[in-house]
Amino acid sequence: MEKELEEWRKLHRFYLYTSSYETKDLANFLGVSSRTMQRWLKEKTKPSKEQLAQIKIYIAKNQVKTSL
Repeated sequence: MEKELEEWRKLHRFYLYTSSYETKDLANFLGVSSRTMQRWLKEKTKPSKEQLAQIKIYIAKNQVKTSL
């Protein structure tokens, strides 16, 4: 899970700076607050395995949208 979490953080930084999505959009998709997302990114707390799976789905959907 740690490897998946670190991969997500790297992808998040990349996509955040390339304007593919916003943190608040991902938070809404997951049903969590933007503050929760901030805690995950600052490594104060961690998303569950289920949330990590949902994050992968969200990122995959956004990759498809931006490649079209």
